[in-house]
Amino acid sequence: ASSGSKVLFLSGFGVSASRLGVPDAGILTRTEMEDTVRSIIAAIPRDTVVIVDGDTGYGGSANVQRTIRGFASAGAAAVTIEDQKFPKKCTFVAGSGINVISREAAIDRVRTALKARDQALEDDGNEILVIARTDCRMALGFDEAAERCRIFEDMGADIVYAENLQSIEEYRSLRDMMKPSTPMMLAQVQLEQSQDSVLTTTDIGSLGYSLGLYGVTPLQAIVGALQATARQFLDEANGGVISSDEGVRIASFEEVKKVVGFPELDEFEQGYSCE
Repeated sequence: ASSGSKVLFLSGFGVSASRLGVPDAGILTRTEMEDTVRSIIAAIPRDTVVIVDGDTGYGGSANVQRTIRGFASAGAAAVTIEDQKFPKKCTFVAGSGINVISREAAIDRVRTALKARDQALEDDGNEILVIARTDCRMALGFDEAAERCRIFEDMGADIVYAENLQSIEEYRSLRDMMKPSTPMMLAQVQLEQSQDSVLTTTDIGSLGYSLGLYGVTPLQAIVGALQATARQFLDEANGGVISSDEGVRIASFEEVKKVVGFPELDEFEQGYSCE
């Protein structure tokens, strides 16, 4: 957020990895995710929008309702709800082995999420958008993925997207099938180090998509940086000293203090002193 991003996505993959150190495979709980949402929203500027990965809604209709209203209460601007079976698994990891619910069950899940969205506003005073997502491409084919997206659109989902389509042509075709007024999201994972393995934000916009999601890219950068730092730090030849000359950049201590909020804390304590 401090680098200029106005929209952040809190991914189940990222929270599973960073908070629990486990795979994105339905292990992370709703309460752990909601707690993370609250912590992040408390730490970032108020004008930064946070979209939260709601996975399958964490259970039946009551669970979906509680997920939507809980995330709305925490301050999330939008939540994704997908059509995988529980326990879910990262779509890009599962590939053709992805397990999805039937079209009818997916409709029921999205209908429940939309009702919970309305309740969050009417009963709780918290506005939140529902992003209806289908993960069925690799299991059931492009035509079924497109049909589910059209149905979600007709049901009144605020944003629609299909995960893990297999070509630019599929993304273009899906966008053309939908109403121009329907916001759509295009999600990617950078599978290779080369930036040519993903579409740029310009590419995504030219295809007619409103949002581009790079949900795992920051985690990939962090893992790479930590691994490189650990190798250099533990190399006996370096004696525990990290040198940027060897390809590892570490932030200055002043940068770290700024990121975690010490300047704001110091300013507050100068004006208000308590013993």
